[in-house]
Amino acid sequence: MSFLRASDLPTSYVSYDLETTGLGPQAQIIEIGAVRVIDRGEDERFDTFVALDEGVHIEPGAARLTHISEDMLAGAPSVEEAYRQFAEFVGDYPLVGQNIRRFDNAFVNRAARRAQLPSVVQNGCYDTMLLFRKVVGGPANLAAICQYYGIQNEQAHRAWADARATSDCYLAILHDAESLTVEARGADAPVVAHELDGEVVCFTGNTREYPKLMCETLAVRHGALLAHKVSHRTTLLVCLEPHETNNVRRARQLGCPMMAGEEFLGRLGLTSEDLRRR
Repeated sequence: MSFLRASDLPTSYVSYDLETTGLGPQAQIIEIGAVRVIDRGEDERFDTFVALDEGVHIEPGAARLTHISEDMLAGAPSVEEAYRQFAEFVGDYPLVGQNIRRFDNAFVNRAARRAQLPSVVQNGCYDTMLLFRKVVGGPANLAAICQYYGIQNEQAHRAWADARATSDCYLAILHDAESLTVEARGADAPVVAHELDGEVVCFTGNTREYPKLMCETLAVRHGALLAHKVSHRTTLLVCLEPHETNNVRRARQLGCPMMAGEEFLGRLGLTSEDLRRR
């Protein structure tokens, strides 16, 4: 699994998806769906059917998958006009999509040529299928990624719904990529013991009895690296208060060991009384 830096991934983008008449090289776009995201927040959506060229028909397999009929495309804009509208919606934002490098981008490029406009693909593209394989690995179709992150997509194989689900998956991948960036806050504190050598420790919660910052500093002084969020690299989650948090749920999902603040201090030969004296 190759390393992915979260800093390389945009937090403002347009997630898009296409539905087409089929999967072959001569297939045509029948629907474009997209969502614009600014600073991780959904801003606006875009959705349009696309009229078929004369003599072109939707393949039976595509009709069954998308539930789009040729009657539904009556009065829709031409592919040239639909692309103009889509390009205006995208603007300068980079694109996010599922399997877009191998499939959707080629259709976008062809539509841009027909409209005699630059292709929005040149804005930069981030493929959730490829990103998921880098961060998590395993099956990486949209359904599998949605299942992994617990994301609902109630209208799968419709462009707008798939674009939104893909955006949710991308943000989850971004979250995971950020959690893989392990850093030792308080690294200026000298290492005085080695009980936690080789451990990547994440803390959740913060109480007067177990102040999070003080516990993190202790972990670093005893040889640990710190993680902001639980990930596959985390070796220990310390729960400083007994609440169900996202980190607790993630640790349980990944099988990451967990312990309470008292047990953590005991591993270092300390007690909460020692914290109060510091």
